Amino acid sequence: MTRKILLSTVAAIAMLQPLAVLAESVTSSPVKSITLSSGGLAEIRRTATLDGNGEIRIEVPLDQVNDILKSLVVFDANGTVKDLSLAGPNPLDETFKNLPFTPDDLTALPKLLMSLKGSKVTIEGRNKGAGTILGVETEKRAEGAEATFLNLLGEDGLISRYELDGASTVKFDDPAVRAKIASAVAVVGSNVTDTARNVVVKIDGKGKRPVEFSYVVAAPIWKTSYRVVVGADGKARLQAWAVLENATGEDWNDVGIVLNSSSPVTLTQRLHERYWKHRDELPIAVDNVGIPEADRGAVRNLLAKSDFGGGARASQTVPAMAAPMAMAEATVAESPEMSYAQSAAASEGDISATFKLDGTYDIRNGDTVSVPIVDKEVAAELVSLFRPDRGDSHPISAVSLENTTGVSLPGGILTVYDSKGAYIGDSSLLGLPNGDTRMSSFALDKKVNVETKTNSGIKTVEIKVVDGVLVTKNVMREETTYVIHGAADAERTVLIEHPKRDGWEFQSPDLNGESASDYRLKVKVAKGETHEVKAVLTRAGGESYQLADLNAADLAQWSSTSLDPVIKDKLSELSRAKKDEFETRRQLERAAEEHNALQASQERTRENLKVIPAGSDQQKEYVQKLSDIEEKIDQNEATQTQMRETLSKFTSRVDDIIRTF
Repeated sequence: MTRKILLSTVAAIAMLQPLAVLAESVTSSPVKSITLSSGGLAEIRRTATLDGNGEIRIEVPLDQVNDILKSLVVFDANGTVKDLSLAGPNPLDETFKNLPFTPDDLTALPKLLMSLKGSKVTIEGRNKGAGTILGVETEKRAEGAEATFLNLLGEDGLISRYELDGASTVKFDDPAVRAKIASAVAVVGSNVTDTARNVVVKIDGKGKRPVEFSYVVAAPIWKTSYRVVVGADGKARLQAWAVLENATGEDWNDVGIVLNSSSPVTLTQRLHERYWKHRDELPIAVDNVGIPEADRGAVRNLLAKSDFGGGARASQTVPAMAAPMAMAEATVAESPEMSYAQSAAASEGDISATFKLDGTYDIRNGDTVSVPIVDKEVAAELVSLFRPDRGDSHPISAVSLENTTGVSLPGGILTVYDSKGAYIGDSSLLGLPNGDTRMSSFALDKKVNVETKTNSGIKTVEIKVVDGVLVTKNVMREETTYVIHGAADAERTVLIEHPKRDGWEFQSPDLNGESASDYRLKVKVAKGETHEVKAVLTRAGGESYQLADLNAADLAQWSSTSLDPVIKDKLSELSRAKKDEFETRRQLERAAEEHNALQASQERTRENLKVIPAGSDQQKEYVQKLSDIEEKIDQNEATQTQMRETLSKFTSRVDDIIRTF
């Protein structure tokens, strides 16, 4: 079936230039098929007919020569690729490289004459003459005008000066010089429109046979647009359309079109440019070996006739296409199955989907075409989607689509219609693998309101002691309550996406599924109804403490938390022992401080006695005071001894309790 499509241009994208192909004894080589990749490439396949040896000429845009050299592949079962050739990247430079004048010299006669000094010319016009060019000079006239003069050496040896005015014409006598000038002018003219190259592929083969070839070039990315009509029975009609452009610069006639959703790695390389490796110059060592002066002339004549004496130079031109053609020939010989690009309609690959459009198409250059590629009934449902992290109390209207088409669908814009066929919004459909489900939001549902309440806490569920270490098992719990106030006019299916947390367990009576990042809670809310949805996240944890490091208050707290009566009593006993030990230690510390103060007072009293007169009443008072201090010191030291014994007993008791836990 051939479809004749003549559409007005929607978008003219001229990324590709015309590609006209000719071959020996072949009048045309039309496009047979085109595979468009969503990666922005087009694989163009053409066909031609050869009889025996022949060549295929492909005119390609200059900016696509690199892609042609990179990707051109020839399919010929009864032939082999001989070589591929095309003009160099800079024909203008190549032409003038061996000419005595430059393109700029061609813009003015005085410049051209100066560059060709020594050439014989004939002047016609008011000032006639002939001779060999010596040079061109200019003079300023009195009125400010500038005059140009040509100096010629005549055959009689006289030098003549000829003014070049508007009526003067100059003819170069040497036909070779005239030919070089004409050729250079032609190259300059063609360089103005130097936008293409003729790539010539020579093929040796036998018999009359079809020859196919393909190449990959840049192309506009084909797009996908979707229409979905959501029914009331959980089904929907999903239609996918491909939007593509013919931007090849030529009309397509009876062309098969294949669309590929892959995004391949795409590279380019400047294969059409020349690269020269820098070489250091090695100077020639010249030794004077005493050749007689009479013989030096003969040596110079011999060198002048040889290639080393400055005459003919060895060519340094490298055939730029040798390596690419060797690769192309090897590819044809080893991988004739490359025609795999022509695949079946709606086929699923490992990493992409391929769509082969039905029949062939006639599409004018520059036109945009939109063609349906999928038309299937799929599972679908309209929901009010709420996400707490959006910061909005209103959910968004979304359509949930399950891809049951049998092929993965590329991403694209989605237009949503309700069961009555009325437009209700636009959305973006991300790439939808076969068998997967996606939700696409398209509007804000202001008729539904959702309140979010969260409570959190930590509960100790187990306490045990192992080798003097208190080990606790805790449960962190976060409960979220979603209070849904339904729409006043109709029932709603509300889908809440509750965010996941790594390491946490989730519970909800309304759990309906999950994605990579969320739990999905689904409920139906009747019109005007208020409905609560609970979501609980829990996480088990634990802590450990050295019993010896815990104080009495901490132990009393853990004792009140423990559910095991044995552990509870032991912790309570240890708490009391820790408290007795702590209080005794504090009393001992206060006694030690008092002892230090008494010793300081004793020392001051002794120092004062040294300066008080002997036998005085004041001396007697200080002696009594010193005696009282010493008595108190003795009492303090006795008290400390008793306290240390008590502390030792309490410490032993603490150690015994911990040891016997």
